[in-house]
Amino acid sequence: MTVTTPGQPSGPAAQPFDPAAARHRPDPHPLFHRMREHAPVYRYVSPASGRVLWYLTRYADVQRALLDPDVGRQLDRLPPGLAAPHRRAELRDPLAMLRRNVFHLDPPDHTRIRRLMAPAFGARTVAALEERVHRVAGELVDGMAAAGGEADLIRELALPLPVLVVAELLGLPPGDRARLRGWSDEIVGSGDAGRVRRAGLEFVAYANERIDERRARPGDDLLSRLAEAEQAGGISRAELVSSVFQLLLAGDETTVNLIGNGVLELLRHPRQLDRLRARPELIGSMVEEALRYNGPVGHSRPLYVLADVEIGGTVIPRGDVVVPVLLAANRDPAVFPRPDVFDIGRSPNRHLGFGHGAHFCLGAALARLQAAAAIGALVRRFPGIALAVDPADLEWTPDLFLHGVRRLPLRLRLEAGVA
Repeated sequence: MTVTTPGQPSGPAAQPFDPAAARHRPDPHPLFHRMREHAPVYRYVSPASGRVLWYLTRYADVQRALLDPDVGRQLDRLPPGLAAPHRRAELRDPLAMLRRNVFHLDPPDHTRIRRLMAPAFGARTVAALEERVHRVAGELVDGMAAAGGEADLIRELALPLPVLVVAELLGLPPGDRARLRGWSDEIVGSGDAGRVRRAGLEFVAYANERIDERRARPGDDLLSRLAEAEQAGGISRAELVSSVFQLLLAGDETTVNLIGNGVLELLRHPRQLDRLRARPELIGSMVEEALRYNGPVGHSRPLYVLADVEIGGTVIPRGDVVVPVLLAANRDPAVFPRPDVFDIGRSPNRHLGFGHGAHFCLGAALARLQAAAAIGALVRRFPGIALAVDPADLEWTPDLFLHGVRRLPLRLRLEAGVA
């Protein structure tokens, strides 16, 4: 099979696009539009590691990669020689001990673990949580009002809500939630590999204690059911701890960014905010458009090419890495009319904000519920709302995998007309 890379440079010095460049993080969409037009299957050689990464920016190509069984997540499915460059990158991962979960596994392990966890995130379970989620969101928004005229949306609403909800789903003690939030802050926000690893190891010790407690005294919660599955041999301890981590800390960041990005886009588009106030029944559609327009996940995790595959007319060789860029796919004009328009009533809206195929986000329904509850409560509570800082001063996540702002300071008024 011949590998073709039409019209693309062969070395890092000649690379016209740098998807990781810091200047593109607040608004990467102009870059992705240019890549989609000129090099939609883009070969990028990492200057640091020499690894070859292929960035996909067309909707059809992203969808194709996420469905292809020859594009996988487990490095041990490659022969040692091809795996070696990637193995060095994995050795630098400070959370390598927490990667045995559905996000990082392929079938059959992925299928086995997902089957154990899926009932906790099904329609019936999420519907049963709806009243509780709306109540917690309302209480958090009330707390923002009581604090005065300004508040950080991320710290006061977007971050605590998913931690509270998922901790309750797992059956973790309410008194532990401050520790969980602290670990989440360290892992997602510190940017220091040593601090991240320390927080990860502390979480491992904590999770093992809670699992042992559930083994001794089971309850009616997800952690008890997973501990029972471990006892029966359906899941290993490493997989169980890693899955709890994914749900509680890593997975929550998606919801945090969805809430933060959604509110930010409403403030950037005041006519759409007015439209939502006038028609609150559009909140569900608004959340879908936030997922499409500026979603919480910039790209899928890098995927290993397990056999030569053809994507978008280009054959990508075995051993290289594919990076499906969800943000770019969701603004592909071949699929979305007026892709750069934020329209909270957009229909249809077949975005890929939660991924696609077997790895479609397990907690998507719960994330949607939490985002709708949080943003809806905020809009109802504060007729006057505005950014308290210049948008250029917002601090964004340090890479495009998790895409969101670290803080979102707001001016909150109970009367209209302020924004």
